[in-house]
Amino acid sequence: MTSDDLMSRITRLEAQLAQPTPAPMGGQVSIPLDPIRHHVYTGDGGPCTTELFGQQCAEPADRHERPHPA
Repeated sequence: MTSDDLMSRITRLEAQLAQPTPAPMGGQVSIPLDPIRHHVYTGDGGPCTTELFGQQCAEPADRHERPHPA
């Protein structure tokens, strides 16, 4: 595959990714993120420092799962 082929594929992919998100289909619902983003607290006693989907969690330690005993 040549560099021109790669550039062409990248350009097409970027054009596809730039398209707006389609409207939801009938009956489609969103799901809450809480079950997806469960994690163990990381930090020094202040707000959690874990990065989730490009954002810092920032929840207090008592709002997190407890670490599994070793």
